[in-house]
Amino acid sequence: MSQSESPPSVSPEDIAATIYGPDYHPIRKNQIDDDARKIVYRLQRAGYKAYVVGGGVRDLVLGKQPKDFDISTSATPREIKSLFRNCRIIGRRFKLAHLYFAHGKNIEVSTFRDTIEVPEQPEGETAGAPVVSDNIYGTEVTDAFRRDLTINGLFLDVSTMEILDYVGGMQDLRDGIVRVIGEPAVRFQEDPVRMLRVVRHSARNGFRINTACWDAILANAGLILQSSQVRVFDELKKDFTSGHFLTILHLLSETGLLEYILPELLENDGRLLSAESDFSQCLERIDDFVSEDRAPSTTVILTIIAMFIAGDSVWLEDLAERLPEAPDLSEKLASCFTRLVVPRKEREKIQLLLNLWSKIRSIAPKALKPNSFKRTSLLPDLISLLEVTCLSKDDAQRIHLLRPLLHEAEDDLGHDSHHRGGRNRPHKHHR
Repeated sequence: MSQSESPPSVSPEDIAATIYGPDYHPIRKNQIDDDARKIVYRLQRAGYKAYVVGGGVRDLVLGKQPKDFDISTSATPREIKSLFRNCRIIGRRFKLAHLYFAHGKNIEVSTFRDTIEVPEQPEGETAGAPVVSDNIYGTEVTDAFRRDLTINGLFLDVSTMEILDYVGGMQDLRDGIVRVIGEPAVRFQEDPVRMLRVVRHSARNGFRINTACWDAILANAGLILQSSQVRVFDELKKDFTSGHFLTILHLLSETGLLEYILPELLENDGRLLSAESDFSQCLERIDDFVSEDRAPSTTVILTIIAMFIAGDSVWLEDLAERLPEAPDLSEKLASCFTRLVVPRKEREKIQLLLNLWSKIRSIAPKALKPNSFKRTSLLPDLISLLEVTCLSKDDAQRIHLLRPLLHEAEDDLGHDSHHRGGRNRPHKHHR
C-alpha cells in the first residue's frame, strides 16, 4: 500500500505553479456549480484572486461528482461579506465565510492562509476560554502548502479553466499516490487527524500511500489519542457512508490506527474483519447500499458495529440469540466504543434499535403485526438494519411487511402538512 519517491522539502516562496490549461485536464466549465462560478467571478471583478480548490478539483480530475465546491480567495472574511448579502462569517480560530443559498445549500469561502501552524485548541477548553487566533493570511502559494495532501492542493481558475499546481498534486493523481505536503511526521504531529485522511483517500480512490507517509503513520499512530475525540468521531462518520468503509477499516488496521479508535474490532485476532465473518458481509452490504444512493444512517452503522462487539460472535444467527434484553444489553454496550466517543443519545438509540431488532427477529413473519411497530421513531432505521442483516427469506418477509408503514407515515405527514397549509391566514394590506 505504499509508494516510494518523496519530493525534497522546498520553501513555498521558491515554488512556481505548474499550470495545466484546459487541454491538459478533463474538467469543463459546465461541471462547476453555477453558484460557485458566480462567487469566483464576483470576487475577481472586485479585484481579488479566487479559485475553486481542494476536494472539488480533485474529484473532477478523477471523473467524480464533487459533494462540495470550496473557494479560496485573497479577500478577507469582512471583504467577502461586503460583497455578498447571503454571507455569514463563522469560526472561532480561523474565520471562514459561508454563503447560503436555497434548499439548505451553502458554499465555503476561505481566505488564503499562511504556512504558520497554530496548535489545535486543547480538548476540554471551556466556551469562555481565550481562543488562539489563527487568522494569519497568506497567498495562494502558502495556502496550497498549508493543505494536507498534494491531491487536495490544486487551484482551479474558472475564468480561464487553468489548474494551478504548486505541490505536484496533478502528477500524484495520475500516478495514484497519496502524499502529504511537507514532512509527514511533522504534519502528523501538527494535526494527527491527517493520518485518517491519508487512509480515507487511499481507500476511496484505490491509491497507494507513499513510503515516507506510510512509515510516518506506523511510527505515529498513537498520536491520534492527542486529537479531540469529537473530531476523530466526526472524521470516522465521514467514512461510514463513503462506500469504502470495510476497506478503510482494513487499512486502519494495517497502519495501527484502528487500535486507538476501535480496538474492539481487533480482538480475537481480528476475526470480525475476516472475509468470512457476517460482520464483513454486513459492511460490504452497507457499501453497496451507498453506491445505490440509499446509505444507512449513522445510528444503523454504529448499531451494526455494537451488535457484533456486544454479542461476541461473527455470526448474525448467534447474535439474535445472545443479545440480551435491557438492562443487561446496556452493560454490554458500555464495553463498546471504549476509544470512540459516541454521544450518549446515540448510544441510547443503538440500544433501542438493537432491542427492536431482537424482538422482530424472534417473531415468525406469519405472526408479525406490523402496526405494533408503526409508532416507533426508529422505524426507518429498523428497516434499514433488517436490510443490512438480511440472511433469510423470513428476514425478507419481515422487511416486506414493514416497508408499507414508511409510505403510510409519509402520506400522513404530507396530509398533515397540506391540512395545516390549507388554513386561511390574514393578509397584510398595503396602502
